[in-house]
Amino acid sequence: MLRAMPLIFFGLCLLTTVMTLMPAGNIPSAFTFWDKAQHTLSFVLLTLTGSLAYPKKTSFIYLGLFLYGAIIEIMQNTLTTTRTGDVLDWMADAIGIVIGLCLYLYLYFILKRFINSGDFTNDPRI
Repeated sequence: MLRAMPLIFFGLCLLTTVMTLMPAGNIPSAFTFWDKAQHTLSFVLLTLTGSLAYPKKTSFIYLGLFLYGAIIEIMQNTLTTTRTGDVLDWMADAIGIVIGLCLYLYLYFILKRFINSGDFTNDPRI
């Protein structure tokens, strides 16, 4: 599963880009809940998968996602006619990154404690 994380991360980046640049009327109804929640949830998932995909480069992941959020807002303002860039959306992205970072650190320390307890086998498939 962890070996697939880079692919999952880039797939989610692509999906996020498509969904944020898609004309507003074409978004599937399953995705039409509060806009700020969409941004936050998307960036929580991006942060978690990016951190798991590249655990030794997490600082670059967080900075990259922060800049990615800004670029999305700029592209919405300049490349679409049905979307507008919003600084509050970018802040929702940043909140998602912080929440994702907190979840990643929580999972990291829980897993580290589990491994150090001896209850974990060194199975290379995990």
